[in-house]
Amino acid sequence: MSRKMAKYTTEFKTKIVLEVIKGEKTLNEIASEYNIITKNIMNWKKTFMDNAELAMEPAKAIKEYKDENIKLQSKIDDYAKIVGKMTVEKEWLEGKLQSLGLSDKKELIEPKLTYISVSTQCKLINLNPSSLYYKPVVNNHKVSIKDKINDIYKEIPIYGALKVHQQLLEDGYKVSLNTGYKYRQEMGLKPILAVKPINLSIPDKQHKKYSYKLRGIDSQSWKNTFNISRFYNFQ
Repeated sequence: MSRKMAKYTTEFKTKIVLEVIKGEKTLNEIASEYNIITKNIMNWKKTFMDNAELAMEPAKAIKEYKDENIKLQSKIDDYAKIVGKMTVEKEWLEGKLQSLGLSDKKELIEPKLTYISVSTQCKLINLNPSSLYYKPVVNNHKVSIKDKINDIYKEIPIYGALKVHQQLLEDGYKVSLNTGYKYRQEMGLKPILAVKPINLSIPDKQHKKYSYKLRGIDSQSWKNTFNISRFYNFQ
């Protein structure tokens, strides 16, 4: 069973060292009286003697303490700036990661890294680790219906949702009208209307065409003519 190490206060250590310095008792007598090993007493005496000048010049010790405190505060300020910069960059990165889809986040994971585990990588980019190992179940029936809808669109692009649904039923596909319409929306398919747009630049033959009377007349002469005609009409 290990012996519990005794703890001595600063006042007690100072008392023992002063008795050693007085020399009234030997080192062994003091150690035997207080039940302390001589090695501890020698270590306390050495520490006391090394720092004895601090008791004689306390102002020097205070100055050194202040200097160390200033240096430490300067380091703390530098670390605070670094932490603040890292916090801003982290918030910016988190905002960018939120706009990424699940597949994009999966591509960022590097399982072969040794210094960052996969779970830590997932935590950094806000990704559920279970999604890495999830394999989506393919609905073959849905895929076959979409392929058929695409074939119908290529063959007859003017068909709307109702016509496409009827064609699917005739080909043996059991699907509702709403489901067929939903699949067409997912595929981005819209019927192409076979309607020729109206050309507004073609004149109607029933209406008479009038020639442009101001052709060849510059703007200044036209203004003068217009002002003179208004003058005579006013008279």
